[in-house]
Amino acid sequence: MKRFIVGDIHARFDLLRGVLDKSGFNEDEDVLYSVGDLCDRGDKPVETLFFLMSLRDFRPVLGNHDAWLEEYLCTGIPAPSWTRKNGGDITCRAMRKLSRKNREMLRLWLRTFPIFRIENDLIIVHGGFPSEYTEKELIELSKVSRPSPLSAIYSEAYEDENHDWMEEMVWDRDYLFSATPESRRMPYWMPRHEIKPIETAKTIFTGHTPTLLYNGGRPFISKTYHLVSLDTGAGSGRGPLTLMDIDSGKFYQSFPE
Repeated sequence: MKRFIVGDIHARFDLLRGVLDKSGFNEDEDVLYSVGDLCDRGDKPVETLFFLMSLRDFRPVLGNHDAWLEEYLCTGIPAPSWTRKNGGDITCRAMRKLSRKNREMLRLWLRTFPIFRIENDLIIVHGGFPSEYTEKELIELSKVSRPSPLSAIYSEAYEDENHDWMEEMVWDRDYLFSATPESRRMPYWMPRHEIKPIETAKTIFTGHTPTLLYNGGRPFISKTYHLVSLDTGAGSGRGPLTLMDIDSGKFYQSFPE
């Protein structure tokens, strides 16, 4: 059994199949982790989602685009910020063509996505950590169930008001920006506040922030921050999709034509 982890796919199904083929991924034996953002922007959201759902051992975390899709499947109302400028219109159109049964299957599947994973030698989160957590604190937070959809944390019906960290981990960029050398920073990449590295022997995997602009479409790695950032810009249609063999450290990339 091998362990792989893939960056933000964004419905680029052809790139996903390409990078899995390059790596020799075995659907019957291997584990595939994901840093989130499975849908939107690309033209094959249905094929991407149902393929991943069919895998024997697929272990995702919730990305902001996954959260938007889950909200739509729960409420029938797409978030304007999702459909107007973040590719959700493509996914919405595809969802409307599905049967009610298949939409419900997707909704229940998305409901199982955690905010982050912490297991063995890995910590996986879509965005990052907006505060300086200890590993012990993260272990405790990983036991907290999230609402479905995620936006319910702001509803009056949701009793616990201390779960803003859930949305922040999906959206945060400060952990990555704090790890980025100042020589590579542009105004957009400046952190709101500097965050110190988490003290851990685990490797932290994130997505959410394309490395296409500041790292040439290569994964960004910081040993100081124990960080591997895997969103290499596939969602834009210009960058590659990246897959990593966790145990060997080897990267595989599939590029748009």
